[in-house]
Amino acid sequence: MGLLEALNKVKSEKYDPKKDDISSGFQPIPDGTYTVTLSGVNHGVWEKSGTDFVRFSFDVVTGEQAGRQEHITPILASKKSNGDPMPESVLARSIKMVQKIGAMVGFDVPDKVFMGANESEDYEMIQNEFREAGVIGKLLKLTIKSTPNKKDPDNPWRNYKFEEAEQPTTANVEDPFKDAATGMEITDDDLPFGK
Repeated sequence: MGLLEALNKVKSEKYDPKKDDISSGFQPIPDGTYTVTLSGVNHGVWEKSGTDFVRFSFDVVTGEQAGRQEHITPILASKKSNGDPMPESVLARSIKMVQKIGAMVGFDVPDKVFMGANESEDYEMIQNEFREAGVIGKLLKLTIKSTPNKKDPDNPWRNYKFEEAEQPTTANVEDPFKDAATGMEITDDDLPFGK
């Protein structure tokens, strides 16, 4: 879709920039299985709440949804926003998700990333370890399946499944100059044009 088509779509939605939210009309990637790249692992802080997060970003690389992104933010905070303890099942599921994403791109996530003094340290270590492992840009399969959210029916739960994907290979090309003599010195006199 080009810029003109996108503008026409916005106009057809009768978007009012004075009143409407910029996310109005946004549709998440539909349920399905996609080949994606792990395009980023970023530690940040939510502006309104001031709480830390780590975001895994995935770019769809094939099919009708190519070019779209999915962002996943596992929760490693020990407390909910209201101060209650975070259920152990939520934390365990988030740890499994981080480990699974790592495994699907060939990275064995070290336990130390879950042993920081607080979730901010954990998120920072996760970001750094994934970046240092050189797995950003690797391919994997992402399956999205939505399920009803009883508390907020307009925002269904998005469930994720990750699988390995075949990585592209680089051509094995020989260096055409590997047999060239070394130590040769070229002077201005050797050049075919004037000084």
